[in-house]
Amino acid sequence: MSERITMPQLGETVTEGTVLRWLVKVGDTIKEDDPILEISTDKVDTEVPSPFSGKVSALLVEEGETVEVGAPLLELNGDGSIVEEVNDKKEVIEESLDVPTDENLVEQNVVEADQPDLKIKINGKVSPVVRRLASENNIDLSLVNGTGKDGRITRKDIDHYLNSASIKTPKKPEPSSPKQKSVASGISEIPRLRQKIAENMVSSKQTSAHVMTSIEVDFENVENVRSKVKNKFKEDNNFSLTYLPFIATSVVSALQEFPVVNSSFNIEKGLHTVHENIELGIAVDLNQEGLLVGTIREADSYNLKGTARKITEISNLLRSGKYNLDDVSGSTFTISNNGSFNSFLTSPIINQPNVAILSTESVKKRPVVVEMEDGSDSIAIRHIGILSLTWDHRVFDGSTALLFLNSIKNKLENTEWSQEIS
Repeated sequence: MSERITMPQLGETVTEGTVLRWLVKVGDTIKEDDPILEISTDKVDTEVPSPFSGKVSALLVEEGETVEVGAPLLELNGDGSIVEEVNDKKEVIEESLDVPTDENLVEQNVVEADQPDLKIKINGKVSPVVRRLASENNIDLSLVNGTGKDGRITRKDIDHYLNSASIKTPKKPEPSSPKQKSVASGISEIPRLRQKIAENMVSSKQTSAHVMTSIEVDFENVENVRSKVKNKFKEDNNFSLTYLPFIATSVVSALQEFPVVNSSFNIEKGLHTVHENIELGIAVDLNQEGLLVGTIREADSYNLKGTARKITEISNLLRSGKYNLDDVSGSTFTISNNGSFNSFLTSPIINQPNVAILSTESVKKRPVVVEMEDGSDSIAIRHIGILSLTWDHRVFDGSTALLFLNSIKNKLENTEWSQEIS
C-alpha cells in the first residue's frame, strides 16, 4: 500500500515551504524518522523526517519549488501512479488559471524569446503557461501534438514532448557565469532569509495599524548597579551584563500589568487572544545578513540574572545556525535592541502576530535637570536613553501604550537592582 508524505505544518503561522534539497532518491529504502528532505520556511530551514518506513517510489516536488502545507511531497511503496495524479491536478489548476480567452490567447506565427536571435514558431492558440514553457525550452510548437480541447496544446503535452526519448530539445545558450556577472555588475540573487524578511515586513505593515510612541528613561539607577558588578559578573558567568536584561525584566513586569500588550489579534476570525504566558521575543542580528527573533519561553519565570543568561543563550544559538523552529516561533511580545548599534530613535515593524514591539535605543551621558531633596533644581550628568514602542492601534490606544511604557520606565528608575543581581 502506498503512503504519501505531505508538506508538514512547521509552526502555527507557517503556510508554505520551499524544498531546498532532497536527501533521498527514487528506489531508496528508508526507515521511519530518517531525514528525507530539507525545507525552508519564513521561520527556519530544517530537515524533515519520514513518518513511515518504505521504498521511495516517486518524488513529487522539485528542488526549489514552494508548496503549501498539506501538498504531497513524496510517495512510498507505490507504483508511480501518484505522479500522474499530482500532475493532472497541477494541470487542472494551471489550465483553470490560464484558460484561453480573447485577452490571453496568442494567435501569431513568431514569438521572440528572451534573446533576439532565438525565435519560436507558434501555430494556433496557446495559453500563457504553454507559451512560457515553449519559450524557456526553445520548442517549435508546430512539432507538439496537442491533446487538449480542439487540439490545443497543454502543459502535459509540453512535458511529454520534453521527456520523449526520441526528441532532444536544444537548450538556450547559457549566459556568462552568474557569479562573474554578479561581480561585474554588482547584482546578486536575494538570499532566502532576506526574501522572507521582506515578505514579512511588508505583510506586517499591511496587517497592523502601526503607531510609534516613545519615552525618555533615566538609566542612572541601572548604571550605578551595573558598573559595580559588571566585571565580576562577566568573570563568573562568561558573558557581559548589558542594559538589555534590565529592560527585558522591566518589560515582563509591565506585560503582567498590561496583558493586552501581550496578545494577538485576528480580525478575519474575529478573535483577540490575550496570552497567559509571556513568550519574550529577542531580535538577533545575524552579522548584518538578516534578523531572526529568538523566543524566551515563560520569560516571567526568570530573575534578572536568569534573563541575562537566556538572552545570551538564544543570541548565540541563532548566530550559530543550530536552532530549531521552537527557538524562533511563538513569541507574544518582541524587543529589538537597536541601542547596541548606537541608535537614537527607531520605529520598528511589529513581529506578527504580536501587537507591539519595543525598540531599546542607545544610552548616553547627557546633562539633565534633576530635582534635589529640598525641591530645588540642579543640572546633572545622567545616563539617558529612549524606549520606542510600535503598537497596533486596532488593538489598544495611546493611553495604554504610554501607561505601559511608563511602567517600564518606573521599574528601571526605581527598582533596587542590587538585590536582583546578587
